[in-house]
Amino acid sequence: MRDLKKKIKTGVEDVKLYWNKPPHGRYMPFKEIASLAVGGMGVKFICYAVQLMILSVGNTLIGNTIGIPPRELYVIYILSVVASFPLTALRAKIIDNSGNKKGKFRPYIFTMAIPTVILAIGFTWMPYENMSMLWKCITVLLYNIGFQFFYMFMFDSYTNIINVLSPNTYERSDVNSVTAVVDSFAPTIISFVLPLLASLITGQNTIYDMKIYRAVFPPLLLFGLLLTIFIHKNTEEKIIQAKTHVVQVKFIDAIRAVAKNKYFWIISLAGWIGFLEASYGTILQWLYQYQHACTEGQFALIQTINGNAALWGMLMAPWAIRRFGKKRVLLVTNFLNVIFIASIYPIVVNVDPRMCIWLVLICLFSNG
Repeated sequence: MRDLKKKIKTGVEDVKLYWNKPPHGRYMPFKEIASLAVGGMGVKFICYAVQLMILSVGNTLIGNTIGIPPRELYVIYILSVVASFPLTALRAKIIDNSGNKKGKFRPYIFTMAIPTVILAIGFTWMPYENMSMLWKCITVLLYNIGFQFFYMFMFDSYTNIINVLSPNTYERSDVNSVTAVVDSFAPTIISFVLPLLASLITGQNTIYDMKIYRAVFPPLLLFGLLLTIFIHKNTEEKIIQAKTHVVQVKFIDAIRAVAKNKYFWIISLAGWIGFLEASYGTILQWLYQYQHACTEGQFALIQTINGNAALWGMLMAPWAIRRFGKKRVLLVTNFLNVIFIASIYPIVVNVDPRMCIWLVLICLFSNG
């Protein structure tokens, strides 16, 4: 007990000492780390909402609530993928040609979050109830093309900013672990609250009602936008090109570069396959909504437990990276992902839904 108190006292003293200046051998003061974590939570609030609006085979908001059938859903998904190619090149051109003195990624987290939030609020308030199927598809597709640019610009900037905040690879791993724990609270909180709010708003045991998203998402998105200001105000990119180093990349050259980048195609192919593979994420909602496997309160608890699954991996990641290296950690975790996801099928087929949902939770928790 005495050792614990001593460690807490030392930790508090270190925070005070290094709040505005980094420790020896490090580049990020604690204020900057805290701002990145809090601002990251704002990014994740926005991500939670927008990811429910992005086209995918298991998208319950588009498939169940808006009511677009799987065939039409897949067609507009392919169109959005095609549209993403030139938009990716355009984002690359803007970043490569950026002469912003505030940095390469930092300025775009907040500025791209603004149109992302506007699009997301607009998405929820479209009068889908009065639209034909054709206009539903066109509307969802156009919004997704907008998300492909603005949302992905914001998300990529947040993902990559850590690489320019410190040249110390171990510091980046440590900061990533801390920020991942903090920003993961965003989806955890909303996953717990949403089923309960759904019952209060609609008076029914359903999460497939547009009233829920129209009531919950606008304040959620605006709150997330406000939190991103912490990153904009309190972080500083340490790895910045000299003012004399000017790079001008033409749009057509950016397209050629993207087309020749094998990693872009590997990642894109994985995403296209993941369009079908990611459907496992809807199994818990399917068991709750259609199999009546649990109550609203139990489902909120299940969502909260599942949302916290990644916490333990985040805490262990810095140690694992130092001990085994990033490549080995990635290969092992991907292999285990396949095992845990594959285990879901025999459970769903053979087990009673009331027990099944808890066993599926164990698989998804282990996978997370």
